[in-house]
Amino acid sequence: MPGARLFQRDRLVQIALARAPAMADDNQELTALRSNADNLGKCLHALLERIETLEGKSREVTQNDTSVVNHENDHDDRNHRKEEQVEISDTVSTDPVTGVKKRTIVTERVLTTKTFHALSLDPTPSMAPISNGRILSPGYQARAVHIDAKQLNQIEVEKISGQLVVTRVNASANHDIHPGDTITHVNGKAAVDHSSITGLTGRITLTLVPTAIHGAPSVFYRVNADYNSDLDDSRICRWLSIDVKKGDVVQIMSQDDNWIQARKVNDLSRVGYLPASLSKEKVAMLCPFGRRVLVLLGAVGVGRRTLKSMLLHAAPQYFATVVPLTSRQARPGEQEGREYHFVTKGEMLRKIRDGEMVEWGELDGQLYGTSADSVRAVVRSGRMCVLDCAPQALSYLYNSEFMPFVVHIVPPQLEEFLQLENLRHHRRPVDQLSKVCAESDQIANGPHANQIHLTLMNRNLDVTFKRLTDALELLRSDTQWVPESWMS
Repeated sequence: MPGARLFQRDRLVQIALARAPAMADDNQELTALRSNADNLGKCLHALLERIETLEGKSREVTQNDTSVVNHENDHDDRNHRKEEQVEISDTVSTDPVTGVKKRTIVTERVLTTKTFHALSLDPTPSMAPISNGRILSPGYQARAVHIDAKQLNQIEVEKISGQLVVTRVNASANHDIHPGDTITHVNGKAAVDHSSITGLTGRITLTLVPTAIHGAPSVFYRVNADYNSDLDDSRICRWLSIDVKKGDVVQIMSQDDNWIQARKVNDLSRVGYLPASLSKEKVAMLCPFGRRVLVLLGAVGVGRRTLKSMLLHAAPQYFATVVPLTSRQARPGEQEGREYHFVTKGEMLRKIRDGEMVEWGELDGQLYGTSADSVRAVVRSGRMCVLDCAPQALSYLYNSEFMPFVVHIVPPQLEEFLQLENLRHHRRPVDQLSKVCAESDQIANGPHANQIHLTLMNRNLDVTFKRLTDALELLRSDTQWVPESWMS
C-alpha cells in the first residue's frame, strides 16, 4: 500500500507538470495582480495613517503620553494583523535526474479589503443605543395581527413622520393592538395614509411594529408617584398593564380628562392607562450632544451631503433631518412627506412673509425651502437636526432657540484636489474643481465666518466622517462656550 500511494503521488505530479505550460501565463498574471493589490493596499493604508498624523494626531502626543502612544500602536498593530491573512502551501517534488525529493514551503501574506478602511468609524457611546434605564432602541420585531375590520373603529390612528401610529385604544379593542404601534402594512400592502385603513370589510391582517420614540407624539411626563394598574380596581382596561415608579418618564400617546394612555420610555413594551390625576411633571427630551442643530456648510461638490447621509444612517436614533417644502406638483413616484411636503405657492409665500422659513429659493418658477417648524419638530423628538444649508440660513438659526453647531466642509488646495480627483473613476473638470475651491473661500471669508465652529478638510470621506463624529462626541464631554445671548 505505501508503494501504491507513492505511485499515485508521482502520477499526480506528472499530471500537474503536463498542465503547467498551459497554466503558466495565467499563474504569472495572477501573481502579478496579487502583488499589485498587496502594494496598493499597503499604500492606501499608509496614506490614510499619514493624513491622520499630519492633520492633528501628532499634535496631541506629548512626552508624558509615551506609554499611551505605545499602547495605541500595539493596539493598531494587532488590528492590522487581524486584517491580514497568512496562507502557507507545502509541496513535495522529486528531481527527475537525481531522484532527490525536495520540500517547498511558500508563505504568502494576503491583504484583505478591510485594510482600505483602516480609519473606519468605531462604535462610540454617542453612536450606540442607550440602555440601563435610559432611552432604548425599540425591538423592531414586526408581528401580524388578524382582526375583523370593524375593530379599526376601536382605535385612533395619527399620521406622524409619514407613519400611521396608533395613539388610542379602547378597552373593547383587539388585545393585540397597543398604543404606540405603527401600522406598516394592511393585507400585505404598505400603509401610506388613512385611506389604507378605511372602507375595509371582513377579516384583515395588520403588520405592526413598535414605534420609535421620535416617531410617536413628543409629549413626555416624569411621574412623581408610584402606580400599578394591576392594583387599581377602577381601571377601565384590564388587559393593558403598566407599572411606573416615581421618577419614571412616560411618553403620552393620548389623554382625556380621566385617563392617559402612555408607555414607559425605558421599556417601550410597557403600555397602559394612567389616571390623569397622577402627580406628574411635563418634561422635554434633549439631544445628548448639547446642541439642537448641526449645520453643514460647504460648496456644492465638496461632499457635505454625503457626510450628512452617512451620519443619518450611522445613528438615526440621534440624528434626523427635515423634509423640505415645495410649491410644485408631485411627480410620479413621489410621496407626500417623503421627498417633499407639497403646498401651494400662496402658502409658501405666506410662510416667507411671516418669517417661518429658515431658507428658501426659486427654481423654474417653483419655490423650495425649509420651514422652521420642521426643524422644531426634529428637536422636540430629542434628536439633533442635521441641515446642509447655505450660510445665509445662519441668520435665522444662530440663536438660543436652535443653538447650532456649525461645521464648514472644505476641499484641499487645488493642486492636491486635482491629484485626488485623478484617483476617481469619474473625474470632474479642472474648472469645476476651481469653482468648488473658490466657493469654499467665499464661505470661509464671508459675513458668517465668525459663526463657524469647526472646519474639516475633506480629502477622504471616511477620515472626514470619523473626525466629524469625534467632534460631536466631544460636545458631550467638553466644556462648551456659546454666545452669552444664548443663555439669557
